[in-house]
Amino acid sequence: MKKMDSESIDVIYLDPPFNSNAVYNVGFASAGDASAQIHAFDDTWKWTHETSVNFDFLVSEGGLPDLAAEALSAVRTLAKESPLTAYMTMMAPRLVEIHRLVKRTGSVYLHCDPTASHYLKVMMDAIFGPKSFRNEIIWKRTGGHAPRKSYGPIHDTILFYTKSESGYYFKPLKSPYTRDHVKSRYRQLPDGRLKFTSGGNVLTGANVSRGESGKPWRGVDPSKKNRHWAVPGFIADQMPDGFRDLGTIEQLEAAYQAGLIEFIPGRAWPEPVRFLEDDAGTALGDIWAYQPGTAGSLHGTEDEIDSDVAYLGPTSPERLGYPTQKPTGLLERILRASCPPGGVVMDPFCGCGTTIAAAQNLGLSWIGIDITFIAVDLIINRIRTAYGDDVADAIDVRGIPEDLAGARKLFERDPFEFERWAVSLVKGTPNQKQVGDKGRDGIIRYYKGRKTKPGQIVVSVKGGKQLNPAMVRDLQGTVANNAKFDGGILITMWDPTRGMREAANGAGVWLDPAGAAHAKIQLITVPELLSGKRIDVPLIVPPYTEARPISETSEQMLIDFDA
Repeated sequence: MKKMDSESIDVIYLDPPFNSNAVYNVGFASAGDASAQIHAFDDTWKWTHETSVNFDFLVSEGGLPDLAAEALSAVRTLAKESPLTAYMTMMAPRLVEIHRLVKRTGSVYLHCDPTASHYLKVMMDAIFGPKSFRNEIIWKRTGGHAPRKSYGPIHDTILFYTKSESGYYFKPLKSPYTRDHVKSRYRQLPDGRLKFTSGGNVLTGANVSRGESGKPWRGVDPSKKNRHWAVPGFIADQMPDGFRDLGTIEQLEAAYQAGLIEFIPGRAWPEPVRFLEDDAGTALGDIWAYQPGTAGSLHGTEDEIDSDVAYLGPTSPERLGYPTQKPTGLLERILRASCPPGGVVMDPFCGCGTTIAAAQNLGLSWIGIDITFIAVDLIINRIRTAYGDDVADAIDVRGIPEDLAGARKLFERDPFEFERWAVSLVKGTPNQKQVGDKGRDGIIRYYKGRKTKPGQIVVSVKGGKQLNPAMVRDLQGTVANNAKFDGGILITMWDPTRGMREAANGAGVWLDPAGAAHAKIQLITVPELLSGKRIDVPLIVPPYTEARPISETSEQMLIDFDA
């Protein structure tokens, strides 16, 4: 983020990582206290000597603005040297950068949960200012939990801030009226239109006015009831250009002549004529809760209440393997409200790319940042599957190796990230966790047909200089002992030995569904892949005949791999 221009982003959404599956029993005690219940952040955040040094720099040496430094110090006073304090020490400088990057007209949506939301809100208040706080949105993240000694934790919190107190972009969204509401408030006319029938004094406002709006019109004097005339916007929207330039009495008369105001016998006030528009509905509130089983309750649709932001079920086809993955509809709702057409969206913790997918679907430019290459690879494949090679290949990916020297540096810094990067070079899916993989570092899935499961080719990666034929034989054994693998690919940083090539040549071939022969074991080096050489495999994914349409192609698509 420090490399990016100030005030260049319209909307920043972030869902910072922590172990959200265990965030409801966080205690506050020093690290190492066995009795403390600090389960929420144990997997990722720990108070270490390095954390202490970073904390001291942030609060004592100008690393943070004064108010943010005071807020971080307050967290340490309350939570001590706990994982929670370590987490906030990580978050504080990133929130400062986010404040710098968002435009004056822009917005920030910080997704968190009740364990950390109040600490993050204090930090956001310190950085953005309390008057820039717009909403605390409650999002129903699951169908239900049943703890024995508390209410079921089923919601996340989304903190909505703007860079400025006014003048920011926001387009109000609506949810459809319920059918019961329409039935009780509207009457269907012979021409099919639904006319509002509830009446009520909506042509006047409170208090007397000495100006034109306080004068009598057609025998009705608003001043006698301590009121004044106020023409509703929905009437003005239906009138020709120039209507708003008229005086109040002229507006009332023009609307009356146009049939938009009527006098109903027995009612004290004239009433506006209002019909139910296609986009009519209730302005969205700050509770977004999908309600399964409500199909048929909304006017004009069979959708369930808040179905566009429905949580992902365990078998949802949208799931990509991330336990904290958010639904694309949730991000699309946020972007429709806060990102102007042609705007730029950024997610500094982009994970599996839901924000990016939502921005792409809406024709917006986007920037994603993540510290793991598997996230970058997953996002590229996600875009490739939905939109095809042309769109995926247009993504500007920065921070990953572009030459052999970069590949070697990545291997020295993080061998596991190197393995995942190397698997991506052959368009495979790398392992998501660093576990005992027995030489299986990734899988290539290839297309067999619409009604058949994809075929699989196992990928093994060796970044070290010490290479020998046993590595080929091990991969050959993996293929032979697992019926779902048709072949194997061995990627090496350095040139394979003669014995390795002989072992690979002796492994034989396999036939794909079209009858084409492919080497059972293929050897390829990182330099060869970087120079453009490709492995011999069938079609990896189905033809892109059902890609989702978008209003326009995003001009700026960037993923930053910050390892």
